[in-house]
Amino acid sequence: MANKLIVIVGITGNQGASVADVFLKEPGYKVRGISRDPSKGSSKAWSDKGVEMVAGDLNDVESIKAAFKGANVIYGVTDFWQGSRDPANHAKAKEQGRTINEVLYDIEVQQGRNIVDAAATVVDTLDRFVLSTLSHSAKWSQGKITFNLHFDAKWMAVEYLRATYPELAKKTSYVQIGFFAQNWQGGPTTAPRKQPDGTYKLHVPMSGDSKFPMVDPRRDAGHFTKALVDVEPGKVLIGAGSFLSWKEWCEMWSKHTGKTIVYEEADPMELENAMPGGMGKELADMFRYIDHYGYDGRDPDVVYPWDLGVNVPVTTIEEYIKETDWSSVL
Repeated sequence: MANKLIVIVGITGNQGASVADVFLKEPGYKVRGISRDPSKGSSKAWSDKGVEMVAGDLNDVESIKAAFKGANVIYGVTDFWQGSRDPANHAKAKEQGRTINEVLYDIEVQQGRNIVDAAATVVDTLDRFVLSTLSHSAKWSQGKITFNLHFDAKWMAVEYLRATYPELAKKTSYVQIGFFAQNWQGGPTTAPRKQPDGTYKLHVPMSGDSKFPMVDPRRDAGHFTKALVDVEPGKVLIGAGSFLSWKEWCEMWSKHTGKTIVYEEADPMELENAMPGGMGKELADMFRYIDHYGYDGRDPDVVYPWDLGVNVPVTTIEEYIKETDWSSVL
């Protein structure tokens, strides 16, 4: 029996790497990864593991079409934040009198469409297209959340796919990866802060009682993808290791570090004031959305890993906390 081919967008990132890890161990699959530069060390590391690495740029739809040729399974993902490291995008924002976030939104929307257009060219060989997305916050908040652009840009690819390629849509499932467990490493917003008396405080701009999905994407995105390949298409899966509140997170953190921690709800305006130019408002609107409308907007169509009816190995957030080195904050 011939091997099936899975093609992975973003194989050098958290999600794509996790998908590659799982399917490299799955009998009957060959793995192809897409990289802008297959000669880079991060790409060669995958070649050394047996992955076929090919060149592809999400801004060049023809290169993605070539990379998808012969695919039986595709994992597609875009990265809103990646473009913020390109000085040309900041120059463009300044020239147009827009925020960098609005420029990044346009880039991600187009990249999502490029992935969808390319996947449509191999619909005859395709068994499953798994598209990484996030919920449409402007829709589910009824227009009250307008600047959670890294959520909404991803959902635009879903709407485009469903409106443009009905045959591809019949073979597509969606995964909304939850709040990254590692986000505390990116700044103080979700990191415990040591206080003068030796205790700790978690200061996040949302209610400590609001529950949301949290996940270790590097470990579990691949398991979510494998599950979506194994069940019927059309699922909208929330990629979660646990569904919890910040107060519950604090209880777990205290249990495994032996440190006293209290939760303090912050004002989202703190982020807007601390990070001018759009980034602060982007994150503030994200927290407002999760707090008041849910990470998934309370979309009635979503399911969680434990609802799929198949075994989906997940890393619980208590396991993540227990296994993490917290010395940088301790």
